[in-house]
Amino acid sequence: MALTSFLNVNGIDFPCPRYGLTYTISTAVSAGRNANNEVIGQKVGRDIYKIDNISFVGLSNEQVHEILSVFERDFFVPVTFEDQRTGQPITIMMYPSDRTGKPLFVDKSTHMVSKQENLTFSLVDCGW
Repeated sequence: MALTSFLNVNGIDFPCPRYGLTYTISTAVSAGRNANNEVIGQKVGRDIYKIDNISFVGLSNEQVHEILSVFERDFFVPVTFEDQRTGQPITIMMYPSDRTGKPLFVDKSTHMVSKQENLTFSLVDCGW
């Protein structure tokens, strides 16, 4: 399977994000450490992914609306991206963190934002 874009969310190809995106892969364990500070737990389930600091620069209002509307239709969405461990595409169910926009230009006649300086959010693995 090939990727259709850097990030595909609920069937929508997102534009390539700006520099600064980070990946986190978390492994859960069943317990912590004993009195000797030795790990006593075992791995629980599968690793969990988080794609942090997804930021887009210079988007039109139409592009911002298209990206944000993906999470209005469905909060939990399939996300396809490159698995950093294997270099292969992976699709998992994720949900968005806070979505932050920073307006850049406002239309003088309508007083509506016409261009965004940036739009930033993170995607968090549901663990399903």
